Amino acid sequence: MERDIFASYIKSLARVNSSEEETKTYSAQSVSLTQDKESINILREISSKLDKLDKLTISQPVGAAPIAASQQHTVSYSSVNVDIAVINGMVVLPDNGIFAMNVYIKDGKIHSIGSDNSITAAKTIDATGKYVMPGIIDPHVHLGLFAPFETEIVTETKSALMGGITTIGCYFGGEKSHFTSFPQIMEDIQRLSHIDIIPHLVISNHEQKSEIPDYVNHLGITSFKIYMNGIPGLIPDVDDGFILDVFDEMKKSGKNCVLCAHAENRYIVRRANANTREEKGENATVFDWADTHPDMAEEEAVIRLSYLAEKSRVPVYFVHMSSKAAINRLRNIKPKNKYVNVETTSPYLSIAKQHITGNEFKMEPPFRDAEDMEELWKALEDGVVDTIGTDNVTQTKTEKNNDASMWEAVPGYPALETHLPSVLNEGVVKRAIPVEKVIAHMTKKPAETFGVYPRKGTILPGSDADVVIVDMNMAKEVKAGQLNSRSDFSIFEGRRLQGWPVTTIKDGKVVVENGAFAANLSTGKCLMR
Repeated sequence: MERDIFASYIKSLARVNSSEEETKTYSAQSVSLTQDKESINILREISSKLDKLDKLTISQPVGAAPIAASQQHTVSYSSVNVDIAVINGMVVLPDNGIFAMNVYIKDGKIHSIGSDNSITAAKTIDATGKYVMPGIIDPHVHLGLFAPFETEIVTETKSALMGGITTIGCYFGGEKSHFTSFPQIMEDIQRLSHIDIIPHLVISNHEQKSEIPDYVNHLGITSFKIYMNGIPGLIPDVDDGFILDVFDEMKKSGKNCVLCAHAENRYIVRRANANTREEKGENATVFDWADTHPDMAEEEAVIRLSYLAEKSRVPVYFVHMSSKAAINRLRNIKPKNKYVNVETTSPYLSIAKQHITGNEFKMEPPFRDAEDMEELWKALEDGVVDTIGTDNVTQTKTEKNNDASMWEAVPGYPALETHLPSVLNEGVVKRAIPVEKVIAHMTKKPAETFGVYPRKGTILPGSDADVVIVDMNMAKEVKAGQLNSRSDFSIFEGRRLQGWPVTTIKDGKVVVENGAFAANLSTGKCLMR
C-alpha cells in the first residue's frame, strides 16, 4: 500500500506580541522539528543508498511523480565526495515538514539528504538557525515590456536570485505568430538568464490560436494565457467563443496543457471605468482606481470560465486573484471542479488599498480592502489558493508615467526581490502560518501546475539543486536603491520585512552568498515540457 513516508508538519510558535514591527525570533530551539522516528530512518536510508550504490538511475524521487524520460539523470556514486554540503539547517520539505538534516549536492542535483559523516564536500555551508528551502518558483512574471528583453533577462533574473527565486514563469505576448519571436527569446534565455524560465504564451488572435498544437509539439510549451479583460492599447481581450476554440486547440495537441486567464468581465470593468471618470475626472487618485475594477467583475469571470473549463475538460489557472468575492466563489467551485487552479500574488497578500499612496501602486486588478487581503490568506491556508506569484512588470517611474494623472499612469510594478520576504513577513511572522505550508505554495505547487515537478519545487534526491537558505531573524527596511532591479521604485519602500534569503544555490552552484551576488556566468534554461 502506498504511504507518505514524511510526518505531518509542526506549527511554528504563536506570536508573542501582536506588534507589526516586532522581530520574531526563530531558532532550532523555538521551532519544533519533525521527529517521527520512522520518517527520519527512511530518509537516512535514502541517503545511505544514494551514497553506497555504484550507479543509480534516479527516475522517481521518494514521494514524487515519475520524472519524464528527458529529465532522468544517471549518476555514479562510487565515491562519497560531493560538491556542496549544507549542514545543520532546518530543511523544509514542502507539504511534509521541517527536518533537522543535511543536504548534499553533486553535479547540479540533490545527491542525498540526511546525515552521513562519511560524505566529504568540496564546500560546506553551515546553515545553523536558518531554513533550507527549495528554490522559489514565481509562476507569474512579465519581462521586456518597457525595456528590451535581453536587458531585463539579465537585470531582473539577478534581482530574482537575490530574492531566492531560481525559476520564473514568464509570459510572452505580441501580435504575430510566436514562431517568429520565440526562437530568439529562447536563445536570449539560454545566453543571458541567471535563472530558469517556464514560458507561457499569450494567445490573442486567430493565427496564434490555430498554432497552439504546434507550439506544444514543436516548442514544448504547454501553458497559454488569455485576457477576458485586456489592457486598452496594449493587450486585446477575447470572448467566450474564442476561449472555447483555444480549449479545442489545446486538446488537439495530445498533451496536458493549462490555460492561464486574466479573469474579469470586460463589460463591467468598462462601465465602472466610465462611471468613475465621469464622477472624479482628473481629480481621481490611485485610491479611486479600485472603483474602476469592481470585485463583481472578477467574481463573475471566475464563475463563467470555471464552467467553460469543466464543460471542455481543460484545466484553467486563474492568475492574480485579488478579491474576497472571487475567492469565496472559488471556495464553492473548486471541490466540485477539478479543472480549476488559483493564483494570488505577494503584493495582494501584503498591501491593502488603505495603505497605498501614489501611482506606483496602480495595478490591474487593483489593490483591494484589508478584508480582501485576509480572505486571500485564509484561502491560502485552506487550499483554495494554489500558488503565489508576483505579476512583476518591471518599469521605472518615468516609464510608468508616475507623475502624470492616475488615468495616464501605467499599471505594474517590480516585485521579484521582495517576493519571498514579503510573504514570509506577512504569513509566517505575522500570522504564524507554518513555514513549510507557505513555501509549498511558492515551490512544489507551481512546479506541479506547470509540469516541472519533481525536477523543480523540492529538494528530494534527484531534483535540480536549486536551494535557498533563509534567515527568519533578519529584518530589513526596503529601499529601492539597494535592490537589484533596473527599476527605481518599490511598492514596499520603507517597509520593514522580516525573513530574507541569505544564500542561493542554482544548479548546484552558489550564486548568492551571505547576501552578495556571486554568480560568474548565466546558467538559465528554458524549461520545455
